[in-house]
Amino acid sequence: MNIDKEVNMKLFQQQQEQSRHLDYEKEFGIYKAIANGNMEEVKARHKEYEEHKGYTTGDDKNGVLSADPLQNAKYHFVILAAMTSRFCAQYGLPREIAYSMSDIFIQRMDVCKKKEEVDKIQTEMIMSYTKAMQDNRSKGIYSKQIVKCVDYIQANLQQELRLESIAEYLNMNPTYLSRLFKKEMDVSISAYIKTERLKTAAHLLQYSNYSISEISEYLNFSSQSHFTSSFQELYGLTPKKYRDLHTSCESPDLEEYES
Repeated sequence: MNIDKEVNMKLFQQQQEQSRHLDYEKEFGIYKAIANGNMEEVKARHKEYEEHKGYTTGDDKNGVLSADPLQNAKYHFVILAAMTSRFCAQYGLPREIAYSMSDIFIQRMDVCKKKEEVDKIQTEMIMSYTKAMQDNRSKGIYSKQIVKCVDYIQANLQQELRLESIAEYLNMNPTYLSRLFKKEMDVSISAYIKTERLKTAAHLLQYSNYSISEISEYLNFSSQSHFTSSFQELYGLTPKKYRDLHTSCESPDLEEYES
């Protein structure tokens, strides 16, 4: 059967079962709410999304992408993660952060053995993106040069990052870039790079199985001792204690997030 016939058969089946896909506003409402960092609306939209999972009526409210319920839930998770990451990137979240969050949550979901586990990680992902957008918007609006600068830094945290090379990439004078970055971000480029590397390290400690030495080397710290002391200075814990603390915690539920 060719694709046209399959689509027509699917439409006929949906008419017979009185089921239809959500309209544009309902389907994309949750993505826009997340991208706007609107926690209260996200909670409401998420509840509606969970009730319908792609369909408004009919016995099978979950859009059928697989006959296996667990696999079906996983397919929907990947769609949600892909759409959310792109909406958030479009609304100002640095692309590397948006896409890295998507990768991390999809990898965590991929090993789930029960649909309930997928649903729990999905809730955490939605709330994490919403919180990230809240934090991002609270920083203010930056010039195009600084947005590009931040995107470049985020994409190259594992590389050696020098003011001169960043300025060359942006076709800017290094002194002017340094001054503009400090003015808009209220922190020097070098301090920003260090902090972002440590934030990335925190994500890797919590969500990956990479060793502390591998994380230190990957993020281009001069030594593991330098990484450890820098991490402790920012988070108040050594990388090992941070990992032990966060990997022992349960994933948070929806109501644990505050707007």
